[in-house]
Amino acid sequence: MTHPAETAREHIMAGLEACQKDQALAAALERLTESLAKAQGKLFVAAKTPPETATSIDGMRRAMEYLAQALKTLQDVQGGGDAVGLAAGSIARALKTLHPVVQTAKEEAVKRSIPPPQASAPARAAKPSKPAPAAEGATLSVNVNTVLNMNTDHQFYAGFSENIEEGGIFIATFDTKPINSKVLVNFKLPGGRPVTARGVVHWVREYNASVPDTPPGMGVRFTDLLSADKAAIEEYVKARAPMFYDDGK
Repeated sequence: MTHPAETAREHIMAGLEACQKDQALAAALERLTESLAKAQGKLFVAAKTPPETATSIDGMRRAMEYLAQALKTLQDVQGGGDAVGLAAGSIARALKTLHPVVQTAKEEAVKRSIPPPQASAPARAAKPSKPAPAAEGATLSVNVNTVLNMNTDHQFYAGFSENIEEGGIFIATFDTKPINSKVLVNFKLPGGRPVTARGVVHWVREYNASVPDTPPGMGVRFTDLLSADKAAIEEYVKARAPMFYDDGK
């Protein structure tokens, strides 16, 4: 059986060949090549070990991050020809190949993190399952390495109250954390203003190959936000309205 990393590499090569044949992609070719080359490097290492091993899974997960960057670069190209669609389709197929393997590994890791029931515990009525939270008291660091602007997939979100402090930030990533995980988020606003805020993972959007234009990621609800940072974010969302998220309350 062909290793999924090898299959993904073949799709990437097809996408890269399409990019190199279209002059409309000349300006974006350097960024595309860099992202695709990094993805290829991770997949080359991943393919050296069985797909269920931690090394292979980590390599495929990291490759997906670089492929998502390449897909975003293609989406920003203006006036591209057929090659843009061919390249985007090839990258989407690579993501579609890798995603089920990485997702299954994540689900298995969550299962292993849940302690088995005690044999002596009395039987109880079954309750609806919920995503496993992070360990009690643990805070995970989440760094957004891009300055937020009108073109980034990272975006603030709010609910019916339209109060950003009751909302949070959507972080576009394949490396999502379990719902209810405590996180410390670091990001920058236009002009380079750094913001650090505490929050919890409120919701997760998984990758969906049928809608490749919709980035996967997680919504982090703010729990501790400095007033000065809140004011700076509110000024930012005057130019780029926050996305809406209905938490069902």
